Amino acid sequence: MININKYDIFIFDCDGVILDSNKLKSDAFAEALPTEPPDLIAEFVQYHKQNGGISRYEKFRYYFEEMKKQVEAEAEIDKALNNFAAIVSEGLLKCNYIPGVKEFIEKIFNLNKRLFVVSGSDENELIQVFKKRGIDHYFEKIYGSPDNKIINTKKVIKLNGNCINGIFFGDSKTDYESASKYGMDFIFINGETEWLNGNRVIDAKNVYNNFNSII
Repeated sequence: MININKYDIFIFDCDGVILDSNKLKSDAFAEALPTEPPDLIAEFVQYHKQNGGISRYEKFRYYFEEMKKQVEAEAEIDKALNNFAAIVSEGLLKCNYIPGVKEFIEKIFNLNKRLFVVSGSDENELIQVFKKRGIDHYFEKIYGSPDNKIINTKKVIKLNGNCINGIFFGDSKTDYESASKYGMDFIFINGETEWLNGNRVIDAKNVYNNFNSII
């Protein structure tokens, strides 16, 4: 069981941790490229799943510049990003919460803890989604791309000073790496994760299917 009183700050990823949106994002990466070859799309979706937490900006650039070896791909990248945003923005308003997460967030918020979001999702989009869902007030700051999770976790550290005890709730390798870099404890929420090696990397005592067993 997690000792909530031990920690000063609580950082949450979004997809797969607050919102049950990992499948939505994976499907959107494919749907955002409707005229591309199916075999390349399948390979690209696998790349996305293996690199959870990396921003859409980096991923679409990787697709066009690394997988397709395309020169001058800015127009195609912008079009894919716009397609992706249109699909995801609506879906994020409709998808379910990870079980127990709202109750857990409210519990620690009422204990006057400091809560933050560090996500690979687009920052402005995520802020709007949280406002529309009525949960933005729980979080002191909501950070997302284009800055990566290492940079955004550092922003949280700077806001709170270096002498803090922090805990990071995530479901991807980049979440774990961000927590580890700044000496924070890490809780792996694995119920909807696409990080296939996560259960082998994270100590079993720090692995939870969802938040119902944490509350």
